[in-house]
Amino acid sequence: MSVLFLEDDEQQMIWDAINNTQLVFHPTYASTGSIDYSELRTLNKKKEVILFLDRNLLSSLLSLTKNGDLKDNREKRMIALLMLWSQMNQLPISAGLAIMENASRENDSYNAKIELKNFNDIFDFYPTQIWSYLADGRIDTIPKCHFSNIPYENTVTYHESDDHFLMNYASMLHLVNLYRNPDMNSIEKLLAFLSWNFENLLISQYINTYLVLLFSNQNGIKAPKHANSNVFERVEKGCMNQAWDLTYLSNWSTFYSYESNMNEVFLFATNDTMLKQIFIETHNGGDLFDLISTVFTRKNADKIIQFCIDKTTNRVKPDFGKNPTQYFKDLINKEKEHLKQTMNLT
Repeated sequence: MSVLFLEDDEQQMIWDAINNTQLVFHPTYASTGSIDYSELRTLNKKKEVILFLDRNLLSSLLSLTKNGDLKDNREKRMIALLMLWSQMNQLPISAGLAIMENASRENDSYNAKIELKNFNDIFDFYPTQIWSYLADGRIDTIPKCHFSNIPYENTVTYHESDDHFLMNYASMLHLVNLYRNPDMNSIEKLLAFLSWNFENLLISQYINTYLVLLFSNQNGIKAPKHANSNVFERVEKGCMNQAWDLTYLSNWSTFYSYESNMNEVFLFATNDTMLKQIFIETHNGGDLFDLISTVFTRKNADKIIQFCIDKTTNRVKPDFGKNPTQYFKDLINKEKEHLKQTMNLT
């Protein structure tokens, strides 16, 4: 890693900036997007702390380094700040999930491995100091990184179906079907989704938080993009996008849930407003019932909470059979057909 020269107060300014932008999250160490310097320093001595990026941040980083600039000045400074902060604290950055998302859309791993190689080239090409200058505005552009566009050599298949994504995708298709129903009110839609979820899939804390925020009409929380479109392909794409956003959180949860027995700790970086809100509301010190009691009237909250208690008491998890991936794919196809029927497309 290259040498970084900072003035006396610059390190604190960088920490303040990264916390003020709420870019980095962890349920224990950064539940609201603010992380303590001394706590991270102590943690970094005990374990390897890894920062992984969402797709939007990776795309912005690759675009910035390819072109030397971004049209959005604020986004450019933010990417530089994140790169500076991570390298200043000697945190390796992972783009694995973000690369997987793009590969799944293209159903091919070749371009994903090119993207991974280009991503790795960035760290060899740029000295840490340049991120400092770009972040604080001393420079407005950086040298273009002339990527080799040669695939990274490994045996990973990045476009393979991810079970977390498949479950989230089926869930978003079912959600949109309910969301479009003019004959149901918000509480009925929420209860109908929960009932379907309990019967067909594992329970996801992030999906439940998203649903509660959505059906209580919280600011900044929206249904999947194009949910009300009459063009199925647009609705489908919106469901896939929302499913991938939730997949970052659900996949990540499989890491941090076992960190006590691991040598690594994974932080998550995102600038997606809705993802931030979902994460913060999930890990704000209360549980789902506390959130329900906060955002709904007492009568509706009691109804929802009792419904959840009744459905989960002695609940038997759904049987995914010998091939869970195929089970999820079949469920997706079923939800697609159901959605097409309600859209009068079949």
